[in-house]
Amino acid sequence: MNERVAGTEYLASCFISYSHADKPVAQSLAQGLRERGYYVWIDEGELRVGDSIIEAVGQAIDRVDFLVALVSAASLSSNWCQKEISLGMTGELNRRGITVLPCRLGDIAMPPSLADKFRVDISSSATASAVDRLHQSMQLHLSPPDPMPPRKRAPEASSSRIRGAHPDDATDAPIRMTGVDLNGITTPRNDGTRGSALYAVPILLSRVPSPSWADSFVRHWDRPSSWSTMHRPGIASVRGNTIVLDGTTMDEVERVHMPTLKLAVDSANADFENLRRREAAQREADERAKQIQAASNAEIANRLRFE
Repeated sequence: MNERVAGTEYLASCFISYSHADKPVAQSLAQGLRERGYYVWIDEGELRVGDSIIEAVGQAIDRVDFLVALVSAASLSSNWCQKEISLGMTGELNRRGITVLPCRLGDIAMPPSLADKFRVDISSSATASAVDRLHQSMQLHLSPPDPMPPRKRAPEASSSRIRGAHPDDATDAPIRMTGVDLNGITTPRNDGTRGSALYAVPILLSRVPSPSWADSFVRHWDRPSSWSTMHRPGIASVRGNTIVLDGTTMDEVERVHMPTLKLAVDSANADFENLRRREAAQREADERAKQIQAASNAEIANRLRFE
């Protein structure tokens, strides 16, 4: 998949997220990837005096194919770096065309959002091999190998779930709230205007819900069966594996919103289960109708005489 940017054809585009303490490594990666034929967005060369940093970075992440996350001790303590990674992971979970590629600099533990991703380990004195690995990985993402052929045998009913797997691994298991994405909490404007002290609080879910579950949750949040006088309809959305309350505070979530959150999640789970049962019943009815029709066809065929 080639891209054309400003009249030049590129293999793909990538955004490099890094702490300024690691700027030499980021510059070396950017140079190596450009030499390989990639369009590289790195803040030192793309931002102009007067640009809104938040807007420019958000637009860049929303448009590139890859986010190269340079993870180091410095970047782990940078709220800005963690926010960039969170934006990239949200885009990946929402299948918006971006893939996050972690690169570890130093012997550090990876953040939870990247812990299960295969990574590239980088030495600050030798980035050429990291560029090679990134190039190979990007090409595989752009042109993935042929998928594995399907199984020859259907799985047994008793083994339809992996032993020892968490119940939430099943797509029909109720969705749970598991915590707050601290890296995804936004910063209030605090400029004295109405609502400027409020910000977005993302609540992590046990898995990415279906669109019907997300729609049901928002509907129950906006019109709950019970609520307090401080309830805020219209602030909730579902993005990837998070519920985002955009226009509240952590204190307000604790004091006011938790009962409504639980009620809306439980109601969305109930709606999803009812829908699943209706769909299963419809499939069974359709299968019975097919079997009856097939039996009737076979009976009539046996009665036909062609001589």
